Amino acid sequence: MSANATLLVVDDEAVICQACQRVFSRQGFQVETNTDARAGLAEALSKDYSAVLLDIKMPEMDGIQFLEALRKEKPDVPVMIMTGYPSIPNAASAVRLGASDYITKPFTPELIIQSVQRMLKRNLNEQEKTDNAAATVDMKVPRLFFLDESWVQLEIDGSALVGATLRHPEKAVQELNLPEEGDILYQGLPLAGVTFEDGSQRIVPSPISGVVISVNKALADDPGALFEDSFGAGWIACICSTRLEDESDQLTPRVVVLVNTDAVTAAKQQEQLTALGCRVVVADGDDSAVEAAKSSQNHVFFFDADSLGSRGPELVREVRSLGEGKKMIVMAVSDYRWETAYRDQGIFYYTIEPFVDNEIIDVLNDAFRRQPPSTRRTEHSRHPIKPLHAIQSTNRNGHKVQLLASPGLLSRYEGLGAAIVEKVMKHYLPIAMKTVDTEITPNVVLDVAKTCDRVMVLLSKDMGRLPGSLVRDTKAEYVSAARENASRATTLVVQPDATGWGFTGFEDRTTEALAEHIVNEMISY
Repeated sequence: MSANATLLVVDDEAVICQACQRVFSRQGFQVETNTDARAGLAEALSKDYSAVLLDIKMPEMDGIQFLEALRKEKPDVPVMIMTGYPSIPNAASAVRLGASDYITKPFTPELIIQSVQRMLKRNLNEQEKTDNAAATVDMKVPRLFFLDESWVQLEIDGSALVGATLRHPEKAVQELNLPEEGDILYQGLPLAGVTFEDGSQRIVPSPISGVVISVNKALADDPGALFEDSFGAGWIACICSTRLEDESDQLTPRVVVLVNTDAVTAAKQQEQLTALGCRVVVADGDDSAVEAAKSSQNHVFFFDADSLGSRGPELVREVRSLGEGKKMIVMAVSDYRWETAYRDQGIFYYTIEPFVDNEIIDVLNDAFRRQPPSTRRTEHSRHPIKPLHAIQSTNRNGHKVQLLASPGLLSRYEGLGAAIVEKVMKHYLPIAMKTVDTEITPNVVLDVAKTCDRVMVLLSKDMGRLPGSLVRDTKAEYVSAARENASRATTLVVQPDATGWGFTGFEDRTTEALAEHIVNEMISY
């Protein structure tokens, strides 16, 4: 987004104005708001805005009257219509008056940003800035954060470069699946995918949620850069982050303690680890290693076996005793005499010359990988499979929300269904479930929309995306079926696994991320 771009938001609901101001200010926009349509029109006529976001239903003057008056003097300013339900007469009038697009309330930060980006792309050349700026990561500034093997570098204007640290595979790359400009990404769900010559696939999770501004299209011609120059030519995309405040606790810097008493080899190892995105604390002896172990942020320790000699295993034991959850990694180059003694201390990894063949990348990814709970509920394995048709809860805002799932998608005790139920319960919210496998029809959605404040329809559909990808469709047939209650309906479409239908083949972390996003939508409405 451009730091010079200005938006005017006109909506009689102050909460919508505040939400738009919060979302777009983070993207570098200057945002002005007005809850009075007549005053907003005066501002739109007297100032030059990059775009206007306009509510369709307002007292005194509605959005169509506003747009008609604006077009008489400013025929070219982009206008986005915001509406609870786009009636045919209003939609036709808005198109006739040159509205660029419309968005249905309630909308997510990702959807409104995506819509405005699409609208401005026809008027602004915003993409050139990000394409030129997103060339390499500035490793001099430690702004890298990680989610498993994925990394993100946050920019001042609210955008973010994202990529992944992957070890060069032994198998040839057959295809690289990259996101497209304008795509909405969600934290923990697919960012990119690599398909190898044997048909196997590696999916890289997105470290943050947001809207894709630009994509490193050069990777299509040179996929090797993804493995060989992860933080340089191998970056994947530039994203407008949308939920950073809520998602930052899932991101971690890679802080490692390097225990090496030899200054020469320690300096080289520090340089190599820094080049892999780590923030390195060097401990040149027992005292400094113990002191580093007392810090709550230090959980990953690299011990240089060659420099420590026979003292190494005992030092590992001492460091481990100073706190739970510390991972001890031992690196050896020429002295392997103490391997058994190290392993007896319950170390996390023992590796020989890890920098030679880049095994260090796998070691780091394993050491910093999150451990999502298993989506198989073994304690209920004696129960027959129970399909879930609906999950209903009343959130803390007092709104009744119901999630409807297509037959066969959710199970009470396994996979995504179990994860959703578990997360709702962790929020201490009331929950009711229907276990009858029933087809979802427009009439079913209409009936639920009459009795609930929100109805969410979960579907599985081949969209040509990576397995686990999530798309929020506010214009689907089930939304239209809700008629005057359309603003209460949302369709969530998930790309199925390799079988082409269900969700059982997803990685646990993908299932966990899907459940997190679905439940967040249920409880935040």
